[in-house]
Amino acid sequence: MKATTSLKNKLNGLESTANTMGGSIMETILLLREENERKAEARRADEEKRRSEERAEAKAEAEERRHRDKMEMEERARRDREEARARTQELLLLIGALTKKD
Repeated sequence: MKATTSLKNKLNGLESTANTMGGSIMETILLLREENERKAEARRADEEKRRSEERAEAKAEAEERRHRDKMEMEERARRDREEARARTQELLLLIGALTKKD
């Protein structure tokens, strides 16, 4: 009887320890899961931030390209006007020379 009681007490102790360890394991698993979820959320936030920065960079590059193209067009237009003015002056000189000969 004493041996049976002792074995029952040991069994109860082992069951209690197993239950406690099982609870600890479950708690650890839940904590690991929460940590993984936090890390995944942080990665998603970092990825979104990176994409946002890339969009802003692409927008700035496009704006710079538009500005550069506009400046080039204005420069071409200025040169075209100067060339047209020079051709007009040449024509006026030729016309003047032709009219003086007559």
